[in-house]
Amino acid sequence: MRNLIALSLVFSFGLFADDHADEPEYKPSKAEYYVSVFKKGKDMDDMMAWAKKWAKWASEGEAGEAFADYSAAILVPMYVSNADEHDLIWVGLNTNPEEQYKANDYWFNNGADLLARLPVTTPQVIDTWQRTVSETPSGQAGYVVYSDCKLGEGVSGEDLYNAYYAYAKAAQAQGDKAARKMIFPGAGSTPGWDYDYVQAVGTETIAGYGKNWTDFWSNTDDMPELKALMDLGGVCENERSYAVVPVK
Repeated sequence: MRNLIALSLVFSFGLFADDHADEPEYKPSKAEYYVSVFKKGKDMDDMMAWAKKWAKWASEGEAGEAFADYSAAILVPMYVSNADEHDLIWVGLNTNPEEQYKANDYWFNNGADLLARLPVTTPQVIDTWQRTVSETPSGQAGYVVYSDCKLGEGVSGEDLYNAYYAYAKAAQAQGDKAARKMIFPGAGSTPGWDYDYVQAVGTETIAGYGKNWTDFWSNTDDMPELKALMDLGGVCENERSYAVVPVK
């Protein structure tokens, strides 16, 4: 499951810039990814029915308090090289570790009944830090492409992020509609994964990804911010894409 490591959905976290317009407005946040396989006789209809029940449970009473900061979605494979290894990925997002582990604690102690009815198994669960670089106009994404990336020699993650952020801001000024995120895998990562981070690029819809390619990505050769980003070196590979189904 090398290519499944630390996949992410491109969601908005509601963070806004301060008066320093040249400084990134997004802070690191947390996400967890449940790589899932249907149990025998189960399918996506069963999963969506379960997700609806979970969302109701996680929005009311004590559970609603524990999961107030938690957003969830289901990633459905589109263009992937290992489609027979997983059927979907459940992604849960929190703004910080305290909120993440508060939700985990409540689920561990109170979620047994729902867990017993879950129509999938989860052979891999990955904990990540991630940082938004840019967002779609609505702050939501319906399609996302991931790739595994290595930093250039002597380049830090912060160096790359700052250059990537500057490029994304300039791109938006020229009509770019894509969301971007850098993801840093932690516990649950596949042993031997030889990359520094996962890049996620998404658009509001599946069709929007193609339109953004026509409207923006095919006309970026003269952007100084792109040149500055490319000059940092590094490489991204192993692209795979997913449609996004919001849950909560």
